[in-house]
Amino acid sequence: MQKVSDLLKKFDLKIIEKISKGYSSEIFLLKNSKGKKFALKLEKSKSTRKNMVFKESTNLGLANSVSIGPKLYAFDEENKFLVMEFIEGKRFSDWIKEKIPKKILLKFLKNLFFQAKKLDKAGLDHGQLAGKGRNILVRKSLPIIIDFEKASQTRRVHNVSQIKSLVFFNKDGFLAQRINGIVGERELKKIINEF
Repeated sequence: MQKVSDLLKKFDLKIIEKISKGYSSEIFLLKNSKGKKFALKLEKSKSTRKNMVFKESTNLGLANSVSIGPKLYAFDEENKFLVMEFIEGKRFSDWIKEKIPKKILLKFLKNLFFQAKKLDKAGLDHGQLAGKGRNILVRKSLPIIIDFEKASQTRRVHNVSQIKSLVFFNKDGFLAQRINGIVGERELKKIINEF
């Protein structure tokens, strides 16, 4: 924790609050003296994950190289932490419950598929894009893919197919039903066929 304290002092950062706690790590909101926000991901000392910081920093770095994900600012493998851009936004699964105009949702979906395709071309499989959309945040009505800890550069990539499953093929899923209710199956099929 001393190295984290040294980093915070060096870059004039202060921990504001803990914003998330997972099995292997905790995430804290940081701010500098100018009010800019950052996220600190700190691996728990009792974590059984191997090389979490190395994996996430390598994967997020590759995602950043194709303009995807929160920007990675710093990491320290030995002291098990990363500092990245703080994304102010809502989880996709919460945002979709709001009253969203069809035009906005179509733009969001096209952008999400475009990002998934870029990750596929980069050879980075996120691995956790299906399900409930927890690793997709919405900022200014646009998607930001987060949490690259379990991503892989050796697995077969299937980001586009995961997004297709999330928004269309899982007919019983809340997200697919809500999206279909706003944009309609015909419009959704058009987008899916583009990718």
